[in-house]
Amino acid sequence: MKLLIAILLFMVPGQALSQDPEPAEGTPSNQELYESGIQFGLFLDQAEKRREMWLGNFDKGNVPKDIRRRASELHGPFYLISVAIDGCSDSVNTIPYLAHLANSAETIEMRIVSPTAGRHIMEAHQTPDGRASTPTVLVLDSDFKEIGAFIERPKQLQDWALGSGKELSSSAFMTAKFAWYDEDLGRQTMSEVLDIIEKHQAEGGHDH
Repeated sequence: MKLLIAILLFMVPGQALSQDPEPAEGTPSNQELYESGIQFGLFLDQAEKRREMWLGNFDKGNVPKDIRRRASELHGPFYLISVAIDGCSDSVNTIPYLAHLANSAETIEMRIVSPTAGRHIMEAHQTPDGRASTPTVLVLDSDFKEIGAFIERPKQLQDWALGSGKELSSSAFMTAKFAWYDEDLGRQTMSEVLDIIEKHQAEGGHDH
């Protein structure tokens, strides 16, 4: 059984690279980038900005029974590359819950990379209003091939943020956004990542 959090982690030697087309010069392959990332426990240990919120969200996080059931029916492995940073208000309200999802599912693994290392992922998967943002979570199949991405926020919150939320002052916007996250507790974030994987499987995606 996976540990919920491991503060002292050692990198496991990587597997041989998959036979994907050669990436652009200077850009790591998905597998190289994933293996260069750190596990959530180490990220949490190193977090300085919004530290209390990171710890609090992870502490109160859990995987609802219906989400756990959906995850148990996956045929993986699947890998998540989460481009995140400790000071990001959306990262702190999504990544801890994805860590719980990965911890509870034998078929899902997650690593976290910095916006510097993952810049090409952010640029390739921009928000509806054209921003490269954190978090951007690249979802990969068992061969480290991209099958989808979760970008910045759950769709319901993003629709509000880019719609009526734009009419609010900055402080009112943040208050309302945090209230939404506190009520949702990562459910929609976890569900949308599972949606990507389930769609891939339904379409006959290659899994082991």
